[in-house]
Amino acid sequence: MWYRWKEKRALALLLLVCLALCLLIAALRGLLMVTQGNPAKESECLLVYLHEEDRVVSMDLDTYLYGVVGGEMPASFPLEALKAQAVAARTYAVRRMAAYGGKPCGRGGADVCTDSTCCQSYKSPETLAERWGADAARNADKLKEAVAETHGIIAVYNGEPIEALYHSTTGGRTEDAQNVFSASLPYLVGVDSPGEQDAAHYTDKETMSRSGFAKTVNKSWPKAKLKASKLEKQVKILSRFESGQVETLRLGNVELTGKEFRKLLDLKSANFAFAFTEDDVCITTHGYGHGVGMSQYGARAMALEGEDYESILKHYYTGIELKQMDVLK
Repeated sequence: MWYRWKEKRALALLLLVCLALCLLIAALRGLLMVTQGNPAKESECLLVYLHEEDRVVSMDLDTYLYGVVGGEMPASFPLEALKAQAVAARTYAVRRMAAYGGKPCGRGGADVCTDSTCCQSYKSPETLAERWGADAARNADKLKEAVAETHGIIAVYNGEPIEALYHSTTGGRTEDAQNVFSASLPYLVGVDSPGEQDAAHYTDKETMSRSGFAKTVNKSWPKAKLKASKLEKQVKILSRFESGQVETLRLGNVELTGKEFRKLLDLKSANFAFAFTEDDVCITTHGYGHGVGMSQYGARAMALEGEDYESILKHYYTGIELKQMDVLK
């Protein structure tokens, strides 16, 4: 009797083990079929060159976007503005991902890098948490929501991911791409961008001594021959684009673009004006950044007015559609 009970228990255990193995094999087969049948999932990773650490890491796309949205836009902005930033950042990255036929950044063999002068700014979760302090948990949840609720969504034009350029602040209107980067793109044309007057860098002022200004210009353009005592006559803005950015100006005997002058003095924008005192040159700038594409403070203003992320993106990127990135496969 005891032996029969023992045999039955052993048989039951054996059946349970066999059943568990069958279930495990079925699950593994199902997982393999999902992975093989959904190549987009395989490619939702990208190679990121961490320029401050001089190394390349493989990173899940949404994890990367969390660090980009946090690095590029204040977490205090409305959720819809953060969503718009997430879509713009995702589009920018996908356009450079080799897995989607993009043109990689190339630094270290990576798709993108974390150097904001080359690609998009990226901050690690640890860096963001330290920056946010007591608001870390709340801000982290907000960024995760912005990325998750736009999962896989990119901006496309004629079926291709756009060059999703963006900047901090305009002086009231964005700029045509061809006026800044010498490349005309139909979705990167100037549009009005109201409601940015309370932005941190809507207006900035730089002051230099007259002699320092003349010396700086003459060092880069010796033919200018500026004289500190004659700057009012020698410095003249010749033309502006519709956005207010300076197209050309004359400095003594040379003519140059507003973009060139902005670079020389590291100004916040190419929308600038001069004022002269007895001792100094005062330069007032409006806006912050190149002025092309989405204005982040403009996105904030639209979100505060009740616009959603789709409306924001379609305002700043003319004629685009929002699609799942799977359409590129």
